[in-house]
Amino acid sequence: MGCTRLVVFFQMEERIIQYISKYVSLDQHEVQEILKELEFRTFKKGTHLIAEGQVSKECYFNIQGLVRQYEVVEGDDKTTDFYAEGDAIVAFESGAHQLPCTFNWVCEEDTTLVIGRLDGIRDAYARNPKLEKMSGLFITGEFGRYQTRASRFITMTPEQRYLEFLEKRPHVINRIRQYHLASYLGIKPETLSRIRRKISRKF
Repeated sequence: MGCTRLVVFFQMEERIIQYISKYVSLDQHEVQEILKELEFRTFKKGTHLIAEGQVSKECYFNIQGLVRQYEVVEGDDKTTDFYAEGDAIVAFESGAHQLPCTFNWVCEEDTTLVIGRLDGIRDAYARNPKLEKMSGLFITGEFGRYQTRASRFITMTPEQRYLEFLEKRPHVINRIRQYHLASYLGIKPETLSRIRRKISRKF
């Protein structure tokens, strides 16, 4: 195993265990058993992990890189989410009910992901029961996050939405193309430019 790949491997182990430990406590034996399950792969910038119309067969955990979620609406690319280091990437409805996805996932950078096969999830849960508990807590948390975002999207001004994104995801803000961020915030790129100029004058 090359030096770079070895570094990525240790980063993968550390980050995935830190992530799981946010939801459940693990003893050393459980840590080792979970690490045996892990497969990781690096995808080139521009690679689509899933395309609209496909059924999701895999879930991912981001070790290094950036994945963008988007939908094509009347020919326009609408960004709906970003997944950076430490984020899980799961198509809940598609994976659970074998439905075609309505969105796309594309790597905005060279991206290293831990890969989980959804058709093997039951066996993984049987071998590691705490993974099932973690998954339940994760799903509950994600639904809460989406509800909060939907509510704030309606009640907050574009400037407030931008400032909140800047506060909560500072490690992502400078890695996103302006028109993708504007799309995510529900505004035009020129509006985002005005907001940024206004904020820069304040500070």
